[in-house]
Amino acid sequence: MTYMLIQTEWMKVCCDLLGFSTQCENKRADTATITSSKTPLDGFKEVGVDIQVPSSRKNAPPGTFTVPGLLHCDLLSIIIEAFAHPLASKYHLSPFRLFHQLPGADKEHRVYGEVYTSEAFIQEHDKVQRTALSSEDKECKLECVVAALMFWSDSTHLAQFGNAKLWPIYMMMGNLSKYIWSQPNSQACHHIAYIPSLPNNFQDWAKTFCEKWSTKSQKTDIITHCRRELMHAVWKLLLTDKFIHAYKYGIVIMCADGIERRVFPRFFTYSADYPEKLCPCPCCFIPKSFLDRVGADLRYRVSKTRYYLINTFPDEHIYTLGRPIGGKHVQDLLKETSSVPTLNAFVDRLGLDFNPSKMLVVDLLHEFELGVWKMLFTHAIRLLYASNGSEKVELLNERYRQLIKFSNLLSTTL
Repeated sequence: MTYMLIQTEWMKVCCDLLGFSTQCENKRADTATITSSKTPLDGFKEVGVDIQVPSSRKNAPPGTFTVPGLLHCDLLSIIIEAFAHPLASKYHLSPFRLFHQLPGADKEHRVYGEVYTSEAFIQEHDKVQRTALSSEDKECKLECVVAALMFWSDSTHLAQFGNAKLWPIYMMMGNLSKYIWSQPNSQACHHIAYIPSLPNNFQDWAKTFCEKWSTKSQKTDIITHCRRELMHAVWKLLLTDKFIHAYKYGIVIMCADGIERRVFPRFFTYSADYPEKLCPCPCCFIPKSFLDRVGADLRYRVSKTRYYLINTFPDEHIYTLGRPIGGKHVQDLLKETSSVPTLNAFVDRLGLDFNPSKMLVVDLLHEFELGVWKMLFTHAIRLLYASNGSEKVELLNERYRQLIKFSNLLSTTL
């Protein structure tokens, strides 16, 4: 009986395959791929980016090297699409202050957890309402709202084996709740660009152009400097003239609810790696010698807020006098404030009123989970070994194993 059922099912399969041609199906699949209206890189453009390389020679102009392979989208187009997307129906266009009062308590407490409930959003919203429009838009009576832009950028490895990697820049909208845009299937993440690395022929070119390339320290400093120049050159390309006009005067967008609004893009946060130097904080000028006062240094942080030091930019030393980037003349201007000899793209395009330090935020992955916590845990293990040999470490391991068993049991029951 079982044999007859199997034979019947096999005959049905054979009937379904009558007239099937693998060659025809492959051609159909290839045609479908070619004529597809949506690809992973839809809307991306590939261009080269020019960076300035110091010659290390006195009175010799810097050289221009073109880094190929930058994939990027138009930033303003991404913002327009985001406000027209159905997900924009969940955007908070008017900021507010959120308070919470415990049962039986008389005092309310301010709740901080979203961009649209922050004081920074409220201040920008108020500024936008008082912004003078351009001459052609003076009669505009549309509602003025803020597009809260939040950016991330970091080098990402694509495989466990090999050195294939990407350096993406992606954006979230702060108008949307973090409980929505943090969901992987929310489609709230917008990829802006994929920054290329310095190509292999860069060092061959720099060897013939830079006079002191053979010096190991100067070679390392020049490569690091060119990587910074590449990062800011990419942002100068992303901050187009149309985006700058929208930043100053707003852009009219038909939103997802069918209402036209004048949207003003504003940079709120930028999360990236920040190398710890003499001044470990990217937002203030507190030196490392003051780290023992953490928790009681609010007054100093407010009085020593970091600002952009345009007057100390060592352009003449590096590009005119040919002095080394890591040399005394340059470091005397930069080391005390942990600055770098690269003109900031945001200040260059948005003006001196824009303070890039205010948008830098903590990267939990690098600065805590893989950085501070890893070092703290390692130090704690060393203290356990120093206090009572390996007994306490073994006790810690046993508790960890019990925790894993409990976690597995909990996951199976749920």
